[in-house]
Amino acid sequence: MDYTLNKWYNNMIKGVIAGNFDVLHPGYIEMFKECTANCDCLVVLLHTDPSIERPHKLTPILSVEERKKMLLSLIYVEDVVRYTYEEQLLDLLKMGEFDVRFLGDDYIDKPFTGDALKIPIHYLNRDHGWSTTKYKQLISNSINGK
Repeated sequence: MDYTLNKWYNNMIKGVIAGNFDVLHPGYIEMFKECTANCDCLVVLLHTDPSIERPHKLTPILSVEERKKMLLSLIYVEDVVRYTYEEQLLDLLKMGEFDVRFLGDDYIDKPFTGDALKIPIHYLNRDHGWSTTKYKQLISNSINGK
């Protein structure tokens, strides 16, 4: 796990978002754009493989290094820090000195890792209609001629 959270972000509004970001799609771009409209720098906490603790989740297609490289290439992302377990995510949230945390609006009124922390939450609009599952299905349909 990387611990490079407090590099040079003094006097900036530091935002954080966590996820596995396996396949970048237009919905993620809209989400990152909304994040950076509400903070000065955005740190992505990158989940290496959510299926390790939650077997019902899909194993990422791309390696964590490939995903990190893609995320860092986006103009919206300042830093990417990897984690594997939810306990590590909680530790990173505690030590990151974040001013705002970004979550999808599907988390409203639901429990999530770090919900007891005093980090203000900005819920992201998800009405763009994109999801990784949808994107993978569109690719599958294209390959199968549907």
